[in-house]
Amino acid sequence: MLDTTQRFHRLNVARIAAAAVLIVGIPMVSGCKNPFHRRTAATVSPVAKPASQTAAILPVDLTKVQPNEAGMVPILEYHDLVNTAKATGYQYSSASFRKDMEWLYAHNYRPVSLSEYVQGRIDCPAGMSPVILTFDDALKGQFYYTPDGKIDPTCAVGILDDMHARHPDWPLKGTFFVLTNGDPKLPPSFYQEQYAQGKMEYLVKEGYEIGNHTIHHRAGIRHWSDDQVMAEFAGAVKNIQAMLPNYNVNTLALPFGVYPKNQKLVIDGQSGGVKYHNICALLAGAAPVHSPMSKDFKPYRMQRIIPGNEKFAIKYWLDWLERNKADKYVSDGDPNTFTVNTISSGKLDPAKIAKAHLHLRTYNGTTVASTK
Repeated sequence: MLDTTQRFHRLNVARIAAAAVLIVGIPMVSGCKNPFHRRTAATVSPVAKPASQTAAILPVDLTKVQPNEAGMVPILEYHDLVNTAKATGYQYSSASFRKDMEWLYAHNYRPVSLSEYVQGRIDCPAGMSPVILTFDDALKGQFYYTPDGKIDPTCAVGILDDMHARHPDWPLKGTFFVLTNGDPKLPPSFYQEQYAQGKMEYLVKEGYEIGNHTIHHRAGIRHWSDDQVMAEFAGAVKNIQAMLPNYNVNTLALPFGVYPKNQKLVIDGQSGGVKYHNICALLAGAAPVHSPMSKDFKPYRMQRIIPGNEKFAIKYWLDWLERNKADKYVSDGDPNTFTVNTISSGKLDPAKIAKAHLHLRTYNGTTVASTK
């Protein structure tokens, strides 16, 4: 097999550090399931459309939970998981990934859907903090079947299945930004071509999302014409929908975090009779993102955090959020309401909340101060 971590990626710490400086207000110093699925037509969509009327407000016990839905959320960016002692480039050990997930669970994080997060409908239990898991390139270490037909317990899906089995309140949510068979020079999705469609169907059925990562995964997109860029984005949608008919592909991870010169094409466009529309675009680094109803939230410039112990990697930022709890998102348990203390209420955009048919609830101490 090709080593895609060498073929696709080079870790650029300087770029990551520079990207982190842009974050406002942060000082910069199990697998036993049968995999052999039949190829059936899938009619699915990861997006829940906003209700025409605002849903009712769920109560929150402010004596037990102090929500901060103006806080920040980590989006974690994983690539290939490996079982070797020495990982290179964008590889990461399966054991370390498991430790990351266990740490998140122990510190009251729960995975949430990327598309629902962007739309402000965050399904996270009261008192818990959302985390968004993302996986780029559809690599072997993300989803692999062993010769006996079981999910490899050391791949990302196997580890997440095990997490859910041992912790039922750990939902199976995350986004796989896949490379499909659109470029014959690249390996097949998840390195097992005969199971590619079945794996896609399995992921969606379990609660994961599939996102756009372009056809060819080239950094040179910044130099391409508009027609070339739209062909790259629309072509990836076409290839995904060939395996998942009618699937709403509406999230994009830009390879290497590189934008085309016409950045409007990141949002929408069309090519070859295929239209695309993205509700967000994800970069390659390197800090938590703002609340989706924050005045500072930029859905088409969402930063992510790479694994590791170095500065601006996962350990750095998770430790930072633990030390700066006033900047950490804590859920009220109500996906239709944004609850925040009166001190932090100015960080949110009331007009944006109203447009999304959501509520804004503020509190002071253990008393609700205002609800709109």
